[in-house]
Amino acid sequence: MKKFYFLTALALSATFLNAQTIESDNYDSYNVGDVGSNFAFGAPGQGGIYLSGGSAPDYQIVNVDAAHGKSFQFISGPDATSASVRQAVKLGFAAAWNNRTAGNNILKITFDFYTGTSTGNSAPGVNVTNSAAGIVGLRYNSSTKLFTGQANLTNNSTNATGFFNITGISAVQYPANTWVTVGCTYDKVNGIITYTIGGVTSTLSINGYSVTKNLDGTQFNVISQPNTGNTAATTSSIDNYVVEAVNTTVLGVTSAGQIENAVDVVDIYPNPVSDFVTIKTVSKVKSVSIIDFSGKTISSKKAVSANNQVDVRNLAAGNYILNIETENGVQSKKFIKK
Repeated sequence: MKKFYFLTALALSATFLNAQTIESDNYDSYNVGDVGSNFAFGAPGQGGIYLSGGSAPDYQIVNVDAAHGKSFQFISGPDATSASVRQAVKLGFAAAWNNRTAGNNILKITFDFYTGTSTGNSAPGVNVTNSAAGIVGLRYNSSTKLFTGQANLTNNSTNATGFFNITGISAVQYPANTWVTVGCTYDKVNGIITYTIGGVTSTLSINGYSVTKNLDGTQFNVISQPNTGNTAATTSSIDNYVVEAVNTTVLGVTSAGQIENAVDVVDIYPNPVSDFVTIKTVSKVKSVSIIDFSGKTISSKKAVSANNQVDVRNLAAGNYILNIETENGVQSKKFIKK
């Protein structure tokens, strides 16, 4: 495997001025036990959290230890299919970000992460997305025991953009049942992404790519996706997360990251739809499934047509979720059947 070299330097820090909280939670006001009872974004559970994938035991408020009190525990599925994806979302992020103070153009995320069972080959963590693509995120690889980044990057030669998984941002392994404080920042004006893992901050730098500028987040996701070859569930937790809008960033050691694999910008159209949904993606679609808002799987297919169309003519009018599995992971898209 390619080695990564980090320049030895003292991290440079700056005080965050006029920081505004966009979204946060420490889960202390929640009841221990199930977070919710709907697993298709249909109705919120405790704290207004919407859930997608799995069932009640996969989303729990637990007391991991006395130091952290209550935390949000989630358990990924035992395979590498869309059924193993877990996602938790609150509403209101877009409005809070749009109402930030002028000049607070840096998105800053910090959270405590518990590695838990650290089994299988999954990637639990958090990210911020908008309606078109992901922007920035940080995940834990339960197989390698390393943190990996996520970043929206622009190819300097083609100007094509994509949301990528980034390896090489830290060489420190965190074994099972370990708490670690981590975070990341995205400077939309200057095109800078940093990752902070265990108190060490690095600034992302990849040859041939630059950080995509001027992206505005609309959603903060707590998410776990299986990596290729996953064969076991993994249990992990987060606590004390804070997403802020700030106006200065923390620059650290420049790190030579490597793009691991593209996280597709997947889209569907038309929406609303009456007959066929077309999936737009650069990667091969491996499988699709349609889920209604009660969480029931309506249909599941291992293949789609050559032009990536899904027949929805037999569906009753209403709201549905289309889970799309490509070579680079699974994404969920809401659609309305007319």
